Amino acid sequence: MQFGEFKSTETINPIYKRIKELELEQHILDLDTYGFTVIPPEKVAAPDGFLERITETVLRIAKERSGVELKLDENGSVGTYKAQPQTGSQYLLYYLLMADPIFEEWLMNPTLYTIGCYLLHGQQQLSSLVSFVKWKGDGLMGGSLGLHTDSPPDRDGRLPTCSDISNAAYCLTDYTEENGCIAMVPGSHRYARGPNPGEGIKDAVPVEAPKGSLIAWHGNTWHGAYPKKTDGLRLNVTTYMCHKRIKTQEQYKQGVTQEMLDRNPPEFARLVGADDMMGWNESGPDIAKMMKYMSPENKKLIAERMSEMAKATSEPAEVS
Repeated sequence: MQFGEFKSTETINPIYKRIKELELEQHILDLDTYGFTVIPPEKVAAPDGFLERITETVLRIAKERSGVELKLDENGSVGTYKAQPQTGSQYLLYYLLMADPIFEEWLMNPTLYTIGCYLLHGQQQLSSLVSFVKWKGDGLMGGSLGLHTDSPPDRDGRLPTCSDISNAAYCLTDYTEENGCIAMVPGSHRYARGPNPGEGIKDAVPVEAPKGSLIAWHGNTWHGAYPKKTDGLRLNVTTYMCHKRIKTQEQYKQGVTQEMLDRNPPEFARLVGADDMMGWNESGPDIAKMMKYMSPENKKLIAERMSEMAKATSEPAEVS
């Protein structure tokens, strides 16, 4: 018996193979069991020098937007930066994919891509790519953990048991509780709901990891962050993906250029919604564009279905 080759699972067989090739089996088990995982730097599969390059890029963009030059070992300042939410000790840098090509490179990181594929069954799209810039102070939640889920709730407040969201923080600095790391409530993704006020705090654990690690979690997992008690920055790049049926936080379909699509593989086009034919005008859907960027597995599935339909309509009807 050859696992990864079953006919009935053709659309997910490639995900299974990538998980094994990247030796991510333990991390998939972590995600399923606890709702989050910490992937060490050596398994993040980033090229030599990438962590330094992306860190320098984030610091450069922070200076461009705030007017303040940040240093990793010093506390920061909001400066003239206006984007919300922000406090005296934290702000977010938004829309990074459009700010520098290095974030296109990050989006195509095989480990990051595979985790998103697994959690969203190959139906993931990029929702936002941001950096949380944090220094000594209470952070966005005024010193509380601010536990929440990333998945949008249904009308009754419940969440689907499957994940509609895949989120991951690439640690550009060391993550410790003293440094204001992420807090997670293990197993909370199974509750299929968000936390009530004050709930989950005693069960939360600090997710500590060295810089270069990737912290990934299921969209239902209750999480927040500890206040930063030490000097210097806590810096990350957070890649938030959602299922294709959900509206993205940041605008990509209309903003991504053809040049960006041309210099990246087809997977990039699918992540930024280039294969999304919804939102048409009097001309109707752009099926050709959807087919151009569609995954080989889905193309094959559609071809088989169209063949079956053509066969069914060409067969003479039975006379009883």
